[in-house]
Amino acid sequence: MGYNPGDGLNLQLQVTIQPNIGLDENTRQVITQILNDALSDEVILTIKTRSLYWNIHGVAFFELRTLFGAQYQQLCDLSDEIAERARMLGGVALGSLQVFLEHTRLTEQTAAVPDTVRLLADHEAIIRFLREDAKKCVEEYEDEGTHDLLVRAIRLHEKMAWMLRSYVEI
Repeated sequence: MGYNPGDGLNLQLQVTIQPNIGLDENTRQVITQILNDALSDEVILTIKTRSLYWNIHGVAFFELRTLFGAQYQQLCDLSDEIAERARMLGGVALGSLQVFLEHTRLTEQTAAVPDTVRLLADHEAIIRFLREDAKKCVEEYEDEGTHDLLVRAIRLHEKMAWMLRSYVEI
């Protein structure tokens, strides 16, 4: 019989070791809330982008399907980074669509499929939210790690918005 690391141990007893990274517990909790709000925005925007990817039709079908597919993947990767940052700070990353809807700062549409202009507006809204979040993280909470992540997210959304804006202006 092989070695079982759980033999003889009380598996009900868990010890949580909090991060000792120069941010106190209250600060980490507030930043985790900021990250979970940003994560909620990203997840909702990801779903909207995927919906456009699935439902695109017309003359620019191939170009837009490629664009939305690439943006969808980038948003998934960004969501992972944000969730991982929340976990690095000792918090919990949200994981329920209902909770994401409760925490998102985006306006949910009534239309079944979002349009490109609405998607552009959502990217621009997220950029504004992220600017405020990044400023708080660095000025109020002195968390350069989260600030850096949010600044990278801003740049990603700015590029995505620029691409969508360029398409819409045609």
